[in-house]
Amino acid sequence: MRQGLIIAGLGLAVWAVPTLFFLLFGDWVLLEVGEAYFGTSLFLLEMLSFLLLIGLALIVRLRLVKERGSASRFGYAAAVIGLLLNAFVIWHRSSVFSSFTEGQHHAYAVWMTFAYVLTLIVPAAIDRIVKEPAKIEEPAKAEEPTDAADPAAEEIEPNEPSATPPSSL
Repeated sequence: MRQGLIIAGLGLAVWAVPTLFFLLFGDWVLLEVGEAYFGTSLFLLEMLSFLLLIGLALIVRLRLVKERGSASRFGYAAAVIGLLLNAFVIWHRSSVFSSFTEGQHHAYAVWMTFAYVLTLIVPAAIDRIVKEPAKIEEPAKAEEPTDAADPAAEEIEPNEPSATPPSSL
């Protein structure tokens, strides 16, 4: 229950932080689809999203929920929560992002599409990369050498045939 709430809360944060970022800085960072540096701007925004998702997925997997598959669950939860909330944002885009032009609304939708693809792929890749810690096993006790005084130790007497065949000349 606690882990589910943590993952859902982080999924909500994955939606809230970029939405607030674009509310504050969207006029400066979102170029219209037809502009000359639109591809560069989109690439830099996606790389920022990629790096933040790597960090969040590692935090979830290594610190918060140390189970195999927890980063993937985080990615699924973030995608579901974010896509539902962004559907509402896109539907009411003129009131949420009132200062955006129509081209910037399109650029936001393009960024969002690629960002949610990353949200599904990056945590799953982190789960594949991060391995379970090796379980520490007690080292096997080394066998002690047998002493000559040990009655279990047998010596071959000279009169007995040896296990090696005689060499032929």
